[in-house]
Amino acid sequence: MTRVLAAAALLIAWPAIAAAHVGSPDVFLDTQAGPYRVLVTVRPPHAIPGVADVEVQSPANELTHVQIVPLPLTGPGAQFAPTPDVAVRAANTPSLFTGHLWVMTAGSWQVRVTVHGDRGDGALSVPVPTLPQTTLAMTTPLRVLLAIFMLLLCGGFVAIASAIAREGRLAVGEAAGPAAVRRGRIAGAVAALLTIVVVLLGNRWWSAEASAYARYVYKPLETAPSVAADGRLTLSLHDPGWIASRRVDDFVPDHDHLMHLFVVSPTLDRFWHLHPDEREPATFVQRLPDMPAGRYELFGDLVHATGVPETVTGALTTDAIHGTPLAGDDSAWTARAGAAVSVADADPPAVPQGRIVWDRNDTPIAARKLTVFTFLIENVDGSPADDLELYMGMPGHAVFVKRDRRVFAHVHPTGSAPMAAMQIAAGTTEAAPHQHVMAALPPKVSFPYGFPEPGDYRIFVQVKRRGVVQTAAFDTTISR
Repeated sequence: MTRVLAAAALLIAWPAIAAAHVGSPDVFLDTQAGPYRVLVTVRPPHAIPGVADVEVQSPANELTHVQIVPLPLTGPGAQFAPTPDVAVRAANTPSLFTGHLWVMTAGSWQVRVTVHGDRGDGALSVPVPTLPQTTLAMTTPLRVLLAIFMLLLCGGFVAIASAIAREGRLAVGEAAGPAAVRRGRIAGAVAALLTIVVVLLGNRWWSAEASAYARYVYKPLETAPSVAADGRLTLSLHDPGWIASRRVDDFVPDHDHLMHLFVVSPTLDRFWHLHPDEREPATFVQRLPDMPAGRYELFGDLVHATGVPETVTGALTTDAIHGTPLAGDDSAWTARAGAAVSVADADPPAVPQGRIVWDRNDTPIAARKLTVFTFLIENVDGSPADDLELYMGMPGHAVFVKRDRRVFAHVHPTGSAPMAAMQIAAGTTEAAPHQHVMAALPPKVSFPYGFPEPGDYRIFVQVKRRGVVQTAAFDTTISR
């Protein structure tokens, strides 16, 4: 073997069930709508056409009523909103409003939310990629019920056709003779044959439609990662044959980078946040830092010019890499052997003078429920940190990963929607106000997120202090 050589590179076997992130399709937002702070959750339908569920909550319970409407994210349709639906206030949670919206076509959509309260009105747009994720299958009881109805309808049609031919020409009170009976039998046989032909043709049509929709179901971009002898990682993207229109040369920057690449070890004890450069359309290159030999899993976040985000996944097995020191926005984290992963444990420490602490209570975290995760940044003596800086335009970044790596989500303090899509939804390409340089940042950072399913998770939290990225990891178990 050479000093540094990739032993194998393969695509991860499991399918992604969301356009953005992996296994985490819901969109979460924590932002301002006029004078009100609102928490928004949008659960896109898994099949298109389908119904999206929308939840809008005011932590201060200041809203009197809420309106919601689905619109294309771009194009003329984004300018002409239909009559909005009225979200209903939840009976047991007065601060929560819920609604349901039909989404008829796949693509890049937005949910426009208008809120009303005593302090006036406010509005915001939530970018939502609405892509068909699966084919909805019939349950066994429904199949049996429909089969019974079909047999009844077919039998009734044959019986009616036979009766019409047998008795349609008879006078009142006249009994059917041999000729009439023969006509009835012939008509019944023809009707039965016609019924069989119609059922077979209908089954063929149904199979063709199901096959066409199966090709319509979203297929994420695929990548073939490879590592050269000098530690250069190359990610070549290609479309697996999804029939919907998609390009691989229209990516736009999100937080100043076309791709945010996260590399993790299977045990999640090693973590890298890298930013490959696009050498040519659909090909990204990254000089890797020092990495021990082993197998690593890759998650690469991208945003199309349409506002649709995608996360490409891959796996890499490599010899030890003696690479290039980290620079710019790139960062790394390694768990200390035998250390409890609850604060900013790292080897070597990213920022020796402090730590990150999860500010949580004893309330269990439930799956599919929006939770605001708050983390405190402290100095070594426990006092609040006063040296935080924006990290790629954000007070912090968080990555939620399930232990089996079937769930991955990259979340910001504003939520799970990428900033590039938020800018498109807002109708501007200028930086959002919170991206501008601030004189001082508070010593805490929060992230709105809802775990898609129960299980064991690790949360990576990243902030920047005095020009150095500090990373911490936290473990949690999510109940049903």
